[in-house]
Amino acid sequence: MNKIKITTLSPVHIGSGNLLQNNMNFLVVKDGEDSYIHITDDRKILELIGADHVDHWIASIEKGESTRKLVETYAPASSVSDYAKRRITCYSSGIKLTDTLKEQIHNGFGIPYIPGSSIKGAIRTAILSVLSDHVRNKELKIFVQRKVKAKLIETQLFGRDPNSDLFRFIQVGDAYFEKDSTIATRMVNLNIRKKNDLYDGSKPQLIEAIGVGETATFQMDVKKDFHDFARRNFPDLKPLPGEMQSLQSLFKSINNHTSRLIEKEIAFWNEMNLSGSEAYLDVMADMLGETKSCEDELSCILRIGHGSGWRFITGAWTESLENFNEVINAARPNNQKYSEYPFPKSRRIDEDSDVLGFVKLSLLNDERTESR
Repeated sequence: MNKIKITTLSPVHIGSGNLLQNNMNFLVVKDGEDSYIHITDDRKILELIGADHVDHWIASIEKGESTRKLVETYAPASSVSDYAKRRITCYSSGIKLTDTLKEQIHNGFGIPYIPGSSIKGAIRTAILSVLSDHVRNKELKIFVQRKVKAKLIETQLFGRDPNSDLFRFIQVGDAYFEKDSTIATRMVNLNIRKKNDLYDGSKPQLIEAIGVGETATFQMDVKKDFHDFARRNFPDLKPLPGEMQSLQSLFKSINNHTSRLIEKEIAFWNEMNLSGSEAYLDVMADMLGETKSCEDELSCILRIGHGSGWRFITGAWTESLENFNEVINAARPNNQKYSEYPFPKSRRIDEDSDVLGFVKLSLLNDERTESR
């Protein structure tokens, strides 16, 4: 297996599925000019208040009372850090009692990580977008019961079922980061609408994410020899496309895909020429510059996780279809009030106009890098 270094170029959020409630599941603590969020630990709380007071704890939860107040009642000498599982640097001001926090996924030891399945899923989307150019009559294959689905196209490109899917031969491990690598930030919308102001903070969401500049390593490989062996025994197995023959060809395809989508995004906003998009355009230009630095096939830029936006989540390969308007209608069911707006009309950004999900993958043990 090859060792890959992953570096976060913007905050990355892969959700655990838990939505934490302020003043109960997490507490905000000020330390001078800095602000921190402490995620509470139920086992530590129980140790502090004692099993005899479990009923009082349950009652306080039902009333929506503060965890801090509960602990202070039964363990007045304790501090918040005594019953927190971790502390997160918070980059959002004005957190309200009603705020909730989307938790970043952690393993059983409290280590934040990006699952290999998330990395592999984003890679699959990129390769699907690249290879879809070779599929004929896509317009006739994407609609299933009035919904847009890529199943028929994926079957044609990768295989008819999980057992014969070519991505079985792309193996990706989990990427584990340092314990203190997560931050809290508030996501808002960059929203095209009738109002002059693009910045839309009407539906903010506080999230925990792996911060910018964090690194980890994970294992990844293209099992071409296994594929060739399997194909000799199962002739119906599809050949590996050139884009999937090696990590180098895979990285090149991913990077070209990411670069193309960023260029389309920049071109879209330049054409719209809307005041207020300048900071967003600057960030996207920086990400485009990152893709240009990865033209040696030993690294690539990938976008993954929450807030990546419609183009990156889907690969945006449907935008070239003649019936793309039908795709838009399927994506906006019963929302004709948006028909006058371009599609997609919203982007998720944080309060400083930073975007989510950009990472750099670098091959660490390639023969060419080892000889340098």
